[in-house]
Amino acid sequence: MSAPDAGVLRAIIRPTDTVKVLLDAFVVPGAMDPATGAPESPPDAIALLADADRVKRASEDPRNRRLVAVVVHSQGTEEGSVFIMRARSTGKQLEQSDILRVFPVFGDFSISMAQIRRTTLMDSFRPSTTQPAPGFLSLTISQADAASTNRTPLTLYTVQAEIVRLLLAECKRLKQLADAPSAPSVAPILTTFSWLAPYTARRAPLPPLFHIPQDLRVARTPLHARLSPAFAGQPGDDASDVLRIRDEWIRVRAREEAGVGTTSLRIRIGTFNVNGELPRQDLSTWLGMQPYTSQQQAPIAPALTPLVTGLRKETYSTSLMSPGAITPVLSPVSPEGPTAPITPTTTSQPSPSKPSPSNLSSTAPQVSSPLAPSAHTHSPSARSSASTLRSKLLPEEADSARPDMIVLGFQELDLSTEALIYSGSSSAAREAAWMEGILAALGQGKNAEKEKGEKATGHYVKLASKQLVGMLIIALVRADLRSCFDEVRTAAAGTGLMGVMGNKGGTALRVRYTPPIGTTSHSRAPSIISTSSAKSTSSSATAVSSSSSAAAPTASQHIKPKLRKPNSTILTFVNSHLAAFDEMYERRNADYNELTKRLKFEIGSLVGGPGSDVLFSEVDTSLDVIPPTPTASSGAPMPPGTTCGVFESDVTFWMGDLNYRIDAPDADVRTVLASDDWEDGRFEALLQYDQLKAAMRDKKAFNTFEEGKITHFPTYRFNAGLLKDDLGYDTKRRPAWTDRVLWATNSFTRVQQTGYTGYPLYNISDHKPVSADFTVDMNVFDLPTAEKAADKLYRQLRGLEDAHEDHNSRVDLKIMDTNVDLGKIAYHTTMQKRVTVKNIGKIPCAYRLVALDDESAVHPDWLKVEPMTALLLPDELLQITLTPNITNDAAMRLNVDHKDLTCTLILHTVMGKDHFVAVSAEYVPTCFGNSLARLTRLPGPIRAGGELLAEERAVNAPREVMRLINWMMSSNIRMERVFADQADESIVQQIRECLDTGDDFPFTPSLNEDALPVAFGETLLRLLDSLPEPLVPAELQPLCVLKTSRDEAFEMLDSFAPAAVNVWISVTAFLHYVCQSSSDVEAKTNRVAALFTPVLLRDTANTVSPVGRRNFLLSFIRG
Repeated sequence: MSAPDAGVLRAIIRPTDTVKVLLDAFVVPGAMDPATGAPESPPDAIALLADADRVKRASEDPRNRRLVAVVVHSQGTEEGSVFIMRARSTGKQLEQSDILRVFPVFGDFSISMAQIRRTTLMDSFRPSTTQPAPGFLSLTISQADAASTNRTPLTLYTVQAEIVRLLLAECKRLKQLADAPSAPSVAPILTTFSWLAPYTARRAPLPPLFHIPQDLRVARTPLHARLSPAFAGQPGDDASDVLRIRDEWIRVRAREEAGVGTTSLRIRIGTFNVNGELPRQDLSTWLGMQPYTSQQQAPIAPALTPLVTGLRKETYSTSLMSPGAITPVLSPVSPEGPTAPITPTTTSQPSPSKPSPSNLSSTAPQVSSPLAPSAHTHSPSARSSASTLRSKLLPEEADSARPDMIVLGFQELDLSTEALIYSGSSSAAREAAWMEGILAALGQGKNAEKEKGEKATGHYVKLASKQLVGMLIIALVRADLRSCFDEVRTAAAGTGLMGVMGNKGGTALRVRYTPPIGTTSHSRAPSIISTSSAKSTSSSATAVSSSSSAAAPTASQHIKPKLRKPNSTILTFVNSHLAAFDEMYERRNADYNELTKRLKFEIGSLVGGPGSDVLFSEVDTSLDVIPPTPTASSGAPMPPGTTCGVFESDVTFWMGDLNYRIDAPDADVRTVLASDDWEDGRFEALLQYDQLKAAMRDKKAFNTFEEGKITHFPTYRFNAGLLKDDLGYDTKRRPAWTDRVLWATNSFTRVQQTGYTGYPLYNISDHKPVSADFTVDMNVFDLPTAEKAADKLYRQLRGLEDAHEDHNSRVDLKIMDTNVDLGKIAYHTTMQKRVTVKNIGKIPCAYRLVALDDESAVHPDWLKVEPMTALLLPDELLQITLTPNITNDAAMRLNVDHKDLTCTLILHTVMGKDHFVAVSAEYVPTCFGNSLARLTRLPGPIRAGGELLAEERAVNAPREVMRLINWMMSSNIRMERVFADQADESIVQQIRECLDTGDDFPFTPSLNEDALPVAFGETLLRLLDSLPEPLVPAELQPLCVLKTSRDEAFEMLDSFAPAAVNVWISVTAFLHYVCQSSSDVEAKTNRVAALFTPVLLRDTANTVSPVGRRNFLLSFIRG
């Protein structure tokens, strides 16, 4: 080995640091364990005495070469560290990614040398000369790695004895300096040795390119909100902020550069609280194997033949067959003809009308399916025939709509007392029973895979399951996609009795999905669709993506890489059963938060254990494979004991009996569900009182998640006995949507819900099952290319972290437009101005917007600024977009004080100085967002200005309201489509402008025109909704709902303010006129009441009876 040239380190060693000693060495990789295939720990020097060939191969293999450098930092006092770096070809500059380990000479640091001479070993090094064979030296270094908590000693080998002596002497000197009494020997390494941060930070893996995705709670938070608190002249933790901005920038750019297209995965999720019962009905409709369009048309599902469970007869009232006698039971499909193609249920289907008792519950006798084989066909051949018959009944078009993955969550699977204490055969048998019911519904028996082949088209295989007492989660995937799923992990946690018992809690499943690289024309595997760009559309991604850059082309400009190893997506599924009873709202929130902390997946592996840093040498550089890098997800396995939570995932689905109730009076809930009057908007009205929605709004629980639109009836609680109402709900339990499915996703994975419904046709339990269909769209990129791109981008950002120390590399940002005039800005109007910024420095720089002080906002509420933070390369331009945003809240304030608007935006350059942008605008007042009292005291149109009239001179009702009503009550107006059709926004804007300016409406009433009256009606509704206080004050609403007759309702008007009385009478008279003009008076009346009740009697606290509020309004509309 020749002495290395210190010049190869020039690109990575900072000017403030000096290389004192540089040694050429090599490592001996560990052998592969023949039993597990995992690499073993590297051998020690003594063990290698008997393996001369292995040492010889390691010394001659250039991939095992290492450079050992003693680097000294001199600023006040000397501090040193030993760097271990991967060696490159002769003369090639090292890069930051070549730094493998950093050992600070500090505290417990130790370095030892051993000289080993053995004739048989040295002969392998000796050329064919008469000179004596040289010995080799081993160096063993021990110290906590500055970039991690790794304390694994590292052993290297060399023949450069003289340089070894210099290295030992320098390390001894530095150790004495570090151990001197004045040295802060108790300080953490990265506090005392802060100069190492730039070296070690560059080695930190990027979360999305690593084994564990970024926590969804962080990923869904805008980037600027993740940065440290900072104000004008008071920067926060710039060193940490620049790393966050840098990592986000690299995360997005690397994916873009490696992007090749997109792929999708269809997932069906079901949840069912089975109340301790066994499956006795065909589950095919719930699993999506049968069409299901609406609850009104849904038939009662026929009973399944009792399944073999191995349970004792006393645990199940019906007779059980002997083990092994299970027959797959087919769906209730007529064998006389083919079925219609299966199509996913979508949320766009019309809301179900009033249900009848027969379609929400049933006491129908439990009979076998009409297609169930007779008792004498309980044989493998019979099972095969049954599956064949199902295949004939379900055509290929229907099969193509089947989900790729099915995940089912069960609650109250086992209600026995024994199950709480120990896990016995009863719980396992119940899981087996439901599993057989699932397979029967899928049209396949237990041995379907063996009978039809491992990858039979349309068949499913069980991926995993996890049970905790009554909670069970089961995942099935299509057989032809089974190889795409791996790294399956499960977890469970109890939150029941004493906070730990399993009667309540959750079970979870985590799986990695890797899309197939290619798909044949006849395969149903998800195919990768090539696109010109695989850019993320997230706000966080946009915030760190520059608008133009010559140095970094966008995804659409670069040539798409070859797909060698596609990236994977982590999917997590949680099934939970939270605390019961209406009043246990806070306990349910606590259960959720407890589960998010305690549900942990064990993801550690023995692969890459001690000495794994030398495993880089196992990659054959002659192949078309990119070696693992510090940002790589491959080659960086998790150490044993490593765990991750449910949010460390690309997508997390949460299902189960969440037990959240409806905080509305019991009688109101039943009236809304059963009455024809509430057919329009019945679910929306009740969901305002839903506890889960409230918990999400108040960020007490599930605020990270989303939920699709609910268009099905509450799924709890049903009663098969006498104590039930006309819909089948238990009279002692208020109906509620206890059974829910939610999801959360990061910016690189898009989830579209295509179906969300309940199934009242099942009467197994006091709950109804629920299903949700999803399409998960994922960007596909080549993982090795992305890892290489990330390393390249790291090097491209060299100097960004050092800007606060390196005086020759100051960040320098220039604002092209420091004064921006937005002109006139108005209510709900859209316009934009852009501010151009340029990086005129020699190194990359990042900026963030900060507030003036801790009592100020970053920008006023009437202005939207994007991006709030960004990173720019040298000479790169970026445009900051300024968008006026006059909402109701902003208009309420600005209408009172609408002087010229000014503000100053402060752009803090991270590691640099602050820049200022002065923004000015002129607010154009509007009648929207004003109180009734102020509208009645205006001397004229609001744009005309002038002092407010004295209270005694106020008009009886706002001119704007009366103008709208008077125009619509003209004799030449057709009212049939008013409050029924969607309004034309351009017409609404014209009407609003006329109200504000006092100009005449530029429209001529016509009996042949529907768009105009529809727009006028919509404008009236929005004007009333913009009032700061509802027309009926909140304090009067509890009294209003007590009025049971029209006369009592009119007496209530005496308590209203004078202006409110006049508006109320005028508006309700107009609404009466609209309803009476309709061809279906009652339907129109209910529609209008549904629209105007939450506006005129706004109840933001959701404490007043919804039925009472609506009845009060109907007392005036019906006449």
